[in-house]
Amino acid sequence: MERKPVLDRELKELTSPGKIAKFYGFLPISSPHLLKQDFDFVKNFEESSHPAEKAALLRIYFEDRMMGLPQPVMFYCDRPFPASKEKKKPLRLECSITSIGSPKSVCECLSMQAGISILKEIGHKNLEIHLNSIGDKDSMNEFQKKLTLFVRKNYNDFPADLRQAVKKDLFAILREKKEEWQGFLTECPKSIDFLSEASRLHFKEVLEFLEIMSLPYTIDYHLVGDLDIGSETVFSIVDNAKDGGEELAYGFRFNRLAKKIGCKKEMPCTILNISAKLKKNLKKVKVKKMPPQFYLVQFGGEAKLRSFLILEELYKAGTSVIHSIAKDKLGSQIGIAETSEAPYILLIGQKEALDNSVLVRNTITRSQNLVPIPDLASHIKKL
Repeated sequence: MERKPVLDRELKELTSPGKIAKFYGFLPISSPHLLKQDFDFVKNFEESSHPAEKAALLRIYFEDRMMGLPQPVMFYCDRPFPASKEKKKPLRLECSITSIGSPKSVCECLSMQAGISILKEIGHKNLEIHLNSIGDKDSMNEFQKKLTLFVRKNYNDFPADLRQAVKKDLFAILREKKEEWQGFLTECPKSIDFLSEASRLHFKEVLEFLEIMSLPYTIDYHLVGDLDIGSETVFSIVDNAKDGGEELAYGFRFNRLAKKIGCKKEMPCTILNISAKLKKNLKKVKVKKMPPQFYLVQFGGEAKLRSFLILEELYKAGTSVIHSIAKDKLGSQIGIAETSEAPYILLIGQKEALDNSVLVRNTITRSQNLVPIPDLASHIKKL
């Protein structure tokens, strides 16, 4: 198979969701064709999470040698992928938002932020995030042990259909919410109680992002995702205007898939699949190559969190931005910023974060202004 650089996959025409994804740093690409090997690798996996598509995304990552690019590599593509067993549904947005190459919580946060902006753009307003953490391998092993003990202890008291379900799948008690099972579900061990220190910190960072963005959320202890390949944060975006809450998007980390398809070690990956109703078909417009107007540089934990607020203001202002929120080192960010040809650099460090402000620097005149983050969109429009 011909090896194509990732930019050769870039789409020449975009719909509004593709434009939004691109704003947040997810490069819109043509969906990879599924090959027989993609299906073979995941033939024993749970089909509902579309594992062959994830295998294909990892395959093109290695085929295009994307590991040599700044990490994470982030892209957006339509789904179902060509040669999938699924058919495209009419008047429905079906797409994937993917990050490969970084284990940091910022990847989940960016996919949530992009997903919510896309869903609002197509008319879904009453959105809430449901999330849970299943942690890393050690966390999951401990949780599975405790769940196994719970099932053994209570097995004879389970309703007949629950006994049959847990024989086939231990985690069915969490996945299927039946009214007659509620008593057992309440007493059931929770994965969040068995997180390692690293996984607890990872989940805490995701919750801090939700808090600073004022996004409504609920911790759903029964959200466990695809346990064949999943790890860390599992989340869904729900439309609360619908009875019972209609799920519009579902995301999780699939770090463990790489080893299962033949790689020597795990590869950190995050995906958010959106499946939401459209009011009308989306129009495609040609992509105009425009230089970025801003480069966002952040350093420090609090500054990284407030960078999401800055992105939101830039999005409101309808401007273009390059960012490296997944990076921590100031030097590498400044270096990229100076070669990006962006006329303005936005700088936020610990001091600016505490003041809820950002430094707006003109790269030509070197003049700079300290601007409160809530005023950033109006300030940019004046520029």
